[in-house]
Amino acid sequence: MSWTVEEVSELQGYTIEWAETDRYYLSRRNQLFETNSLKPPFQHIAAIDAPSWKRLAGQFRLTQRLLRFMVTNVVSLGNGDLFVTFDKSVGVIRQGKYEELKGLIRPCRVLRSACALDEKGTVYFGEYLANDERGEMRIYKYAPGSDRLEIIYTFPPNSIKHIHGIYYDEYTKALYCLTGDAERECRIIRTFDEFKTLEIVGEGDESWRAVSVIFGKENIFYGTDAEFRANNIYKLDRKTLNRESLGEVGGTVFYSKQIGEDLFFTTTAENAPSQKENVAALWHADKNGNCREIIKFKKDFWHPTLFMFGTIHFPFVNKLENELYFHLVGVKEDNRTFRVRNVKLEK
Repeated sequence: MSWTVEEVSELQGYTIEWAETDRYYLSRRNQLFETNSLKPPFQHIAAIDAPSWKRLAGQFRLTQRLLRFMVTNVVSLGNGDLFVTFDKSVGVIRQGKYEELKGLIRPCRVLRSACALDEKGTVYFGEYLANDERGEMRIYKYAPGSDRLEIIYTFPPNSIKHIHGIYYDEYTKALYCLTGDAERECRIIRTFDEFKTLEIVGEGDESWRAVSVIFGKENIFYGTDAEFRANNIYKLDRKTLNRESLGEVGGTVFYSKQIGEDLFFTTTAENAPSQKENVAALWHADKNGNCREIIKFKKDFWHPTLFMFGTIHFPFVNKLENELYFHLVGVKEDNRTFRVRNVKLEK
C-alpha cells in the first residue's frame, strides 16, 4: 500500500518516452527532447518531418489527437541513434536529424512499447492496422546503423487481424508476438530463431488476447485485452506454461511495466462490453500476487475512435528503481503527466 501517485505539473504537455537515472527522452507533438533532470527547459534534439499544415493543426490538442500527431516509441539503440515510431511512420534520429527508414511496405502504427529491443540493439515490430479484410500482416526487423527494414515473417491472409506487439525476453533470448482480435486470432507466440520457427504459448480465446507482457525470472505476466469477457491479470509458469489468474481488473489492459517485483498494468477507457466503468486505471500487483487499483481517470467527452481511447502511457524503458512516470490521453486529465512512487522505499 506504499505506492502513491502525484501529478508532475512541469511536465504537462510532454510525454516521457525513455526513463533512466540521469537520462530521459521526452516528446511533444513531433518534437523530441533530452534531459538529465526532468527540470525544464529541455534540450531539443530533433524534429520529425511533417507537412506544414499538420504542424500547424498539431498545435491544438484535439487535432493532435485526431491526426495521431504524436510519437509512440523512442528506443535508444546504444550506437547514439534513436529508433522512433510516429503516427504511421518509422525512422531513426541520427546526428540530430530524423531519417525515415526504407522497406516499410505500407504505413502502419506501432503501439506504445510494442517493439522489441534485444541485447544487440536490434529492433523488431509488427504491423498494427485495422485490417478488417484480414490480409497479410508483417513483422519487421531493424539492425542498428542500417537505413532499411527487413521483413522476417508474414502472417498469411485470414490468420490474424493485427499484431499487438513484439517483446524480447532477456532471460531466454526469445521473441514473443501477441496477436488479436477475434477469439481464434488471439495468440501468444514465441520464437528462438527470429520467426523461422514458432511455438504457440496459448491461443483460441480472449484469455490469450494481450497487448503487452512482462517477463520475470520464473514467470511471465500479462493482462488481457478482452472485449467480451472479464479481464484478468495472468501469471504463466515458464517451465510448465501453467496459467493462473492473479485477479480481475475493471477493463481492457493495454500497457504494463515492472519495477523489481512490483508489476503495473493500465486499463483503457474504450467502453468495451466487458468494461464495468469507462475509465483508464492504473493497477498494481505485488510479489505475492495481490492486485489492487491505485488510481483511475474518467474518459473525457470526445469520441473515443476519432479522438483516441482514454489511455495511460508508460515510457518504452523505465530503469528508475522506485518510481514510474505515466502520461494521460483521452481522459479528463488529458495531456498531463503523473508519477507513481514507492514512498516507503524513499524513506
